[in-house]
Amino acid sequence: MKPSMPDSEHIRHQRFIQALQYEPIACERAGCPGPVLVTDLSQFRDRVKSFDLACERCGWRDRVTGREASGPPWDDTALLDLAYEHLMHQQPVCPHDGTPVVFTSLPNPRRKGRYRLSCFYCGRQAEMDWPPSEAKS
Repeated sequence: MKPSMPDSEHIRHQRFIQALQYEPIACERAGCPGPVLVTDLSQFRDRVKSFDLACERCGWRDRVTGREASGPPWDDTALLDLAYEHLMHQQPVCPHDGTPVVFTSLPNPRRKGRYRLSCFYCGRQAEMDWPPSEAKS
C-alpha cells in the first residue's frame, strides 16, 4: 500500500480488495452484525471494477470502485516480480497500489502460454508469454 493514501481511502481500498477476493465484509453501522451482500457491477471488459455493498439486516449500502490511473505502466522489472510471485504461488500485488493482480489465460494458437495481468483497482494491464523468457533456464 502506498503510504501517501489517506486513512479513509485506505479503508475503502481494503473493502475493495475484500470484495475482489470474495472475502466477508462487515457492516459499517455500529452494532449491526448483519451479513453484507457484495455484487460485482463491472462489465466483462472493464479495466476497473465496481462493487455494490448491501447489508442484508439493516439496509446499509455503499459502493466501492477502483481509481483508474493513466500511468505509468508497469515496467519490465515489475512484470518479472509479478511473474516470480505467481510462479512461487504467492499473491502478486500491484506495485502502485498494493491490490492483488489477476492472471488471466489468453488463447494462443502456437500452444504457448500467454497471460493478461490486470489490476482491477488502477486499471493497469499487461500481456506476457508464460513462462517469461527471463524465467527459463
